[in-house]
Amino acid sequence: MNKPYCIREFGFLVSEAHGFSESTKSDKLATNVVVLPNKAYESLMALQYSDSARDADIQPFLKPAIYRRKPALQVRNYVGVLQTACGTQIEVLPKIYNPNSGNEEEYCRSALLKMLRTLRDSPFKDAGRADIHDAKMPLLEVYISQFLALANQLVKRGIRSDYVKVQKNSKFLKGRLLVSQQIRKNSIHSERFYIEHSEYQVNRPANRLIKTALVKVAKLARSNRNQRLARELSFVFEDVPKSHDIAGDFQKVKIDRGMQHYQEVLAWTKLLLSGLGPTASAGAFNTLSLLYPMERIFEDYVAHCLHKNMPEALGEGARLKTQVGGKALINDHNDKPMFRLRPDLMAIEGDKALWVMDTKWKLINGNSRAKNYGISQSDMYQLYAYGHKYLTGDKKLMLIYPMNENFKEPLSKFTYEEDFELFVVPFDLMKGELVY
Repeated sequence: MNKPYCIREFGFLVSEAHGFSESTKSDKLATNVVVLPNKAYESLMALQYSDSARDADIQPFLKPAIYRRKPALQVRNYVGVLQTACGTQIEVLPKIYNPNSGNEEEYCRSALLKMLRTLRDSPFKDAGRADIHDAKMPLLEVYISQFLALANQLVKRGIRSDYVKVQKNSKFLKGRLLVSQQIRKNSIHSERFYIEHSEYQVNRPANRLIKTALVKVAKLARSNRNQRLARELSFVFEDVPKSHDIAGDFQKVKIDRGMQHYQEVLAWTKLLLSGLGPTASAGAFNTLSLLYPMERIFEDYVAHCLHKNMPEALGEGARLKTQVGGKALINDHNDKPMFRLRPDLMAIEGDKALWVMDTKWKLINGNSRAKNYGISQSDMYQLYAYGHKYLTGDKKLMLIYPMNENFKEPLSKFTYEEDFELFVVPFDLMKGELVY
């Protein structure tokens, strides 16, 4: 199978049918362009405008565009994996500053995997530390290997069985005789009994879902190791049928005391089958999308790192608060507040807010004063509102952006008014710390 195509955020996907070729990528103006086979490109276009795509919220990560006066699709600020109906895999990596001279693709993938492991409400949150070889593997292979490792652990601990009601024609009377079926089916076979009884089987919702995921990843996997393990595990689940109602089976799953060891593998099963990423799907087009917005990944990663290591400069004894809320820009309009204000992070000591902080996934330029460093004016207004509503006395605010080659040191402070200051600070993604 062919190697997945790799592209960065905001890159362009173009078609061979429009006259593009691999030589396009050698052009200095086209460093983030991927030339797709026409079948794959048309598959994405069909997905883009399908009713099922709109229902599944697939559209946000792609948008129609024009590249060199020809139709194209532009990737937005989402990262992860996309597979087209024809089986073409596209890997979207973040734009990340690489201070080293090593492999750019592996560096970005390694940084992304590190950040994904801090993503709230996702299977990545409980994933083990990245293997040293993960960065060399396509992202989908990393996802698949994580799922298979957990499925293998489950098998070693034992697959749970359950009592299942079965109706059948039997030579022996056990359980309950179904009179109407007995009359209808056995009128000339009085030696048989049409019965309903309970059998202890591995055919239960959780096992059906895992079996279905194993069948799926066996087709998706490209590494020999993953293919082999998927086949071995499918053999263990040989007596378990595939799920014919994935959503219904997930609703039937109950994680009771004896099912705790199923929890993690079922989270990955759900990701692969139902697509619980914000833009993940597996619809009628036989596509697979496991994509996450970088804004959210960056916010959760910064929060995770600051929870572990809060800089003393933000206040001795300060602790981090996330999911901040409770304030509104308009306190009262017809007896209701309007325009809720929800900063990403807050440093507090006791009940007192010391700092209000917001993360922004954007590459700003510390050398471009004439263009306001690339900082959005609306972000400056937003932080001003946060400061007025959440802080008292000496008001200190912080905008946190990813460190890049043009932004390695904090900018000079911005003073809104007396005792009301904003600091714009880089965040080192690989070290996981503020440069402050």
